[in-house]
Amino acid sequence: MRKDHIPIHAKKHVKLALTLNVSVLSKAVIILTILAISLYAILFSTYPAVHDYFHELRHSLMVIPCH
Repeated sequence: MRKDHIPIHAKKHVKLALTLNVSVLSKAVIILTILAISLYAILFSTYPAVHDYFHELRHSLMVIPCH
């Protein structure tokens, strides 16, 4: 490999690294948002089927009063 090609490869590597970092950050934000919405829906639901299924969990956390 000639020395004059090193900057070209370095630029490609930096561009790829920045793209991967942004996509990992985006994926992490999306996953955490979905997790937060799911937990909120499960723990604060008043729908009887969901509420009854997670009733003991709600009481064991002692953070969410349900009655």
